[in-house]
Amino acid sequence: MRCATAVALLATVMSVSVVLHAGAHRPLVKLPRAAALHKTDTWPPTPQATGAANLTAILTLDGPFRTFLGYLQQTNLVEVFQNQASLTDQGIIIFVPVDKAFAAVKPSVLSGLSSLQLKNLMMCHSLAKHYELADFEGLSRIGPVTTFAGGLCTVNVTYDAGTVHVRSRWADAKIVGSVSVEAPMAIYELDRVLLPATLFRAASRPSR
Repeated sequence: MRCATAVALLATVMSVSVVLHAGAHRPLVKLPRAAALHKTDTWPPTPQATGAANLTAILTLDGPFRTFLGYLQQTNLVEVFQNQASLTDQGIIIFVPVDKAFAAVKPSVLSGLSSLQLKNLMMCHSLAKHYELADFEGLSRIGPVTTFAGGLCTVNVTYDAGTVHVRSRWADAKIVGSVSVEAPMAIYELDRVLLPATLFRAASRPSR
């Protein structure tokens, strides 16, 4: 009786050993992507981790852009533009007029804008996609380009032997410098403020 019990016990141990050993050679099952993300919560890196350059820091340090930056802060667009660069796969272009360009606009013109109109004017200086300088040649062939303001403001881009102009109804602005060109945020310096027809009518020309 004891012998039979010992034999049965030995057989059970051997059976368990065989099962465990066989399981050790099974291929690992890869976690579904959603499960892996839930488990680690760190992969892939979030857009904030990869992030774009700091817009406020660039405009503060890299040129005479205090007026434009002030309007962006006043209209709460710094975060909007920053998020377009960091949280989408499109990136952004920002056309930044120098301080002298704003000084050339009649003071009553900008001060007479409502908060919403001023916000739309600032959005007219941006495209909701990143382009390198060489890409403007292609943009010049497609006619009016929709800005960050949507249908409220379009611009025409012209490209001639490396010289780029960005035109609105009342302004022909030239890109005179590249402030920052790396994706996802490109910032180009303009010598004029873009003045769209939707905000400025023929009755009162906005520039001096």
